Amino acid sequence: MSQISIPYVAFHPLEPQPESVAIQDLAEALKLPPELYVDADHHGRVYCPDCGVRCSRRPLKTPKRRDGVDAFYFHLPGFDEVECPHRKKGGAGAGGDPGTREKRAISLVTFAGWKNLESDDESDDDFDGDKSKPRRKEVQNGSSITGRNGFKNIFDAEGNLLNPGKFSTVGRLVQLAKVSLNIAVQFDGEDAILLRDLIVSIEKAQQNIKPYIGKGFLFFGRPTSIVKGNYGRVFFNFKSPEHELSGHCELDIFEARGWKTFERDNYYLFYGTVEGDEDHSIVRVLESGQIDRVPSTARKLFEGLR
Repeated sequence: MSQISIPYVAFHPLEPQPESVAIQDLAEALKLPPELYVDADHHGRVYCPDCGVRCSRRPLKTPKRRDGVDAFYFHLPGFDEVECPHRKKGGAGAGGDPGTREKRAISLVTFAGWKNLESDDESDDDFDGDKSKPRRKEVQNGSSITGRNGFKNIFDAEGNLLNPGKFSTVGRLVQLAKVSLNIAVQFDGEDAILLRDLIVSIEKAQQNIKPYIGKGFLFFGRPTSIVKGNYGRVFFNFKSPEHELSGHCELDIFEARGWKTFERDNYYLFYGTVEGDEDHSIVRVLESGQIDRVPSTARKLFEGLR
């Protein structure tokens, strides 16, 4: 039976501490909601008041997990057949009040450094890719990355995410966006951000560039022009009456992909920090993993992001 959230537990210190107690013994026990739990005082001494099975809190020592989910109580394993209103037959999705179900973690992927041209690591395929080239099926934590359910995250006893997924190309982020826009992305030294907030259409940014200046985002759009310039750069220009934004891509990255300047009928995607002012801004693409593209026929992928 799947668990649903337990709003409070009964504090019942004994010596030695049993794995379960009779519920009548908990009638006078202190009722303890998750926010009042103190690991040093309560760990191993709290029980479900409705079935008597010992409980724990996840995470133990902090009020929120790394993915932002509030701490919650759960039954210790090994008592799945014990009847309890905080267990639901047929899985967590079978009926019941959604507000009382066990809180689910948002999948998290962490930054592994941008893939460069010298990298021979195939674990982070480009999204554009040659269709004639076979693509490996990647598996993380026992679940296909591109499968319907996305990542299967596993947490330790303190609520820390074990073996989180990693990314090194924007192509991987686009693949994950196809699974769920609620997957969280975390760059080194920064707070996690949901994909739906990280991926921004250039048209949207051009309407009001101020919130984006000085910050990193994954931009997408169809350029009005692509120009080879001096000093080994290629410029992806996006002009509009409101604002002019351009991506400055290293020439060797552009040529290594086999892209041509006349190929504007694609959505180009590139990650970087916005530099500039309210009239003109740039995003520098210095590593191969920072940029990718999809054909214009894939525009439906971005309809929910505009």
